[in-house]
Amino acid sequence: MDENIYDDNSSDGVVLPEDENPFRNELKTSPNIKIGLSGAVTQLEPNRAKTRFFATSDMVADSEGLIHSGFVFSAASYAAMAAVNETFSVVIGAKIHFFAPTKLNEAIEFDARSHFNESKKREVRVTGTTNDIKVFEGTFQVVILEDHIFKIYKTNLQKQAAQRRNEAKRKEEAKQNA
Repeated sequence: MDENIYDDNSSDGVVLPEDENPFRNELKTSPNIKIGLSGAVTQLEPNRAKTRFFATSDMVADSEGLIHSGFVFSAASYAAMAAVNETFSVVIGAKIHFFAPTKLNEAIEFDARSHFNESKKREVRVTGTTNDIKVFEGTFQVVILEDHIFKIYKTNLQKQAAQRRNEAKRKEEAKQNA
């Protein structure tokens, strides 16, 4: 047994991280996103991103190979976030249009362009094409935060709880003094 299973110099079938996500070092948003579900960034520049989404069997909604539109929306949303490319940002709204259904094994190229780059609230226009045919168009509102949204949410909950306790205490004291 001279075969060394650890000495495999062939790269057949091996996908390196930089091949899968070549912009992983420049991309500040969504570091843990599964690009197999949301698409991979293919171009990244200030206020613009292009992504490529590939429809897989995990996304199929019926026996005809129709892809559930939620996956397409998620991929477009990811493209919008990549165009903004801020660590603490979140989509707060969207107006979208699907122009054609997506089927199994189709690829959608998303082009996202962010506007109002000096503002904390950005508008991002996203178009999606399959074989140069527009299949998706949307406008996303993305807000840039100072910290992670869950930390901000927790702080706000704590403030609200303290206000409720103070109000209850004030009412109890007023009741005792009456």
